[in-house]
Amino acid sequence: MLKGAADQPKSPDDVVIVSAVRTPIARGKKGSFKDTVPDDLLAAVLEGVVKKVNLDPKLVDDVQVGNVLPSGGGAVNARMAMFYAG
Repeated sequence: MLKGAADQPKSPDDVVIVSAVRTPIARGKKGSFKDTVPDDLLAAVLEGVVKKVNLDPKLVDDVQVGNVLPSGGGAVNARMAMFYAG
């Protein structure tokens, strides 16, 4: 039986999900985002999270993002978007 979060001891290694936001969906390579680079889309998502939950970006230690089959594993896009949004 799993215990609830209130029953667990707190740890500095705890993972906290603050919010989940995504970009709108459009047709691949033909839709409204065909000329938009992924970094700009992700930066908009990260800015949206900060505004949505009234988050101080200085309190964020790490950000995890996901995408389906990005080139290079998505690491470059995620890092650049964090710079743009911050």
